[in-house]
Amino acid sequence: MKKPVQIYESLCFRFKNFVNFAEENAQKIVYVFIGIYTIVFSGYTILMHYAFKTYAWDLGIYTQSLWSTLNLGKPFYYTLESQVNPSQNFLGVHFSPILILITPIYALYQSPITLLVLQSFILGLSALPIYWIARDKLDSKLWGLTFAAAFLLHPAVHGINCFDFHTESFIPLFFLLTFYYLGKGKWFKGFIFALLTLSTIEFAPILIWFLGIYFLIKTGFRTGKTSLTSFLKQTWISVLLIALSVFFFFLSFYILYSINSLKSIGLPGNWDIWGNNLGEVVINVLRNPIIALGDITNPIEKIYYILLVFAPTCLLAFLSPLELLLTAPWLLAALLSNYPPYYEPYFQYFGFVAGQVFIATVYGVRKLVNWQISSLNRSIIEKRLMALILALSLITSITISPIGLPALTRKPIEINSHTETLHEVLKLIPPNASVGTQNDILPHLAQRENVFILTWPMKVEADFILVDLKSSHFLYGPFATSLPPDMAFSRIINEGDYGIMAYGDGVILLKKNYTGEYLFKPYQASFDYEDLWTYRSTSYVTFDPSSNSGRIIVHDTRHVPGVMWYGPYKYLFKGNFSAIFRVKTKSANINLTLDAYCVGETICERDVTFSDFEALDKWQELTLNFTINDLKRMEFRGSCRSNNTYVALDYIKIIQLGP
Repeated sequence: MKKPVQIYESLCFRFKNFVNFAEENAQKIVYVFIGIYTIVFSGYTILMHYAFKTYAWDLGIYTQSLWSTLNLGKPFYYTLESQVNPSQNFLGVHFSPILILITPIYALYQSPITLLVLQSFILGLSALPIYWIARDKLDSKLWGLTFAAAFLLHPAVHGINCFDFHTESFIPLFFLLTFYYLGKGKWFKGFIFALLTLSTIEFAPILIWFLGIYFLIKTGFRTGKTSLTSFLKQTWISVLLIALSVFFFFLSFYILYSINSLKSIGLPGNWDIWGNNLGEVVINVLRNPIIALGDITNPIEKIYYILLVFAPTCLLAFLSPLELLLTAPWLLAALLSNYPPYYEPYFQYFGFVAGQVFIATVYGVRKLVNWQISSLNRSIIEKRLMALILALSLITSITISPIGLPALTRKPIEINSHTETLHEVLKLIPPNASVGTQNDILPHLAQRENVFILTWPMKVEADFILVDLKSSHFLYGPFATSLPPDMAFSRIINEGDYGIMAYGDGVILLKKNYTGEYLFKPYQASFDYEDLWTYRSTSYVTFDPSSNSGRIIVHDTRHVPGVMWYGPYKYLFKGNFSAIFRVKTKSANINLTLDAYCVGETICERDVTFSDFEALDKWQELTLNFTINDLKRMEFRGSCRSNNTYVALDYIKIIQLGP
């Protein structure tokens, strides 16, 4: 049996061999990391798409824009936003000529899946220039490997990847390559990637402008340390980069306004609280620094966002103020806005700053380790710092990433019978038909000339109407002033111009002037404490291992009589239904009323007493049967009418008995 000392020495030897192997094969390992990242996130986002967790905004828009370019001869044509973009050309909303380069890739396999896989690959590939920058600036392949891994583990990078497809996801790769090649003096390659960065979206010129200022300042710091020729060349390159960014800034808005005149009205983005145009915003911020500081720190989620951005790399970016300046354009813009997606980790906007955060962190580490005089101390501190960065990156990835604990604690993304029914119904729609549908279904129908978010009246009369009553997106219209799909659907049914072609588990397909038979599958759903609401005075949620979900809604002897649960406000369409309540009681004096209710109308109710239970503290299923003749938004309530009573609800199951 080995002694503890021998075990320790053996572990140290193996660890040293592992470190040596990693250092010798660092770049190959980075390629492996990129491959794993691409496969994992391609698979996950494809699963999201198949499970209807991708959306019209923005996967549907990009899909239709590219498809119409290839198949209709209409460059970047899409139909979702004609109210705010009469040209129906995507370049009238965002200046993204990078789509010209994406189009031939999309042509290889025309599907939204192509865009999801491409985005995963591009974000994964961003780890390569991070590896190069860290390796060169810190003179260590291990540091390069550490930062490449930290980038691929960053939860906000995962957030970009898991929210549809966006051109912002190209910015980290292009910006990092611009920084790397210009920093190496390879100005031709640097300017190629600067142009690619500028082609992503209209905010990108501001990022490149700051990069030009950064290189100009760095050149000034080197005065006296380099030859005059080198100094003039570096200054000229910096000035040219600044000039190029200014040119693209005005070019982008010139093209936007030329294509879409409505774009010239008001301020681009979400900074209306500061003014009606960019000049007003800048002036008002400078004139009101206290108010601006208050907006930057309020609400508290903005502080959490800053911590999330920098904490996985130990806040080391703050040790390098000059490089940190590169993060200022977007972070200031985001924090001065009152638009939550700008400062939340699960949207595409982190792409504006992802590369800059890691550049600043690399330089922060370089300053920190250079403070150490002893090479031995430096080596120990560097290895500990690497381990800490990797540990924090892994912890934040597990706890915050959309594929970490949030994916496990929320309702999981899954392919179930309802999903399969929706895919089955989608196959009934011809590829050339026009369709009115909802946000989470539209990406699956985007490869056609006319597809819309259902509203009323429709700009173009659709051949088919497809909705999913079980989806929350049935409630949300294309614009704040538009009639949402649920209300539009009611009007369409009442008009009588469409017939039911399919009615399956809450999925309803209507066809213009259709009068034949239709596909039918009964609606089934189950609602528990997560879907229902309670009043503090009448009930609370607690654990119960005997329940289906592990938690139950309880009204106990301390509570006053009244409604103990209500909701879930889900739509049901005409037919015969059963509502099954799984409840139990510990009180012989129970007086409970169960009802099915809709907007001031009690559809059905039942009074429950102790005689309805087989025994105390035993789960019992109690049923309400009811019929509805049109579309109704239902809630199923329970009201305890007696004092000193214990009653608990596990779930409510809704089963359709027939059409």
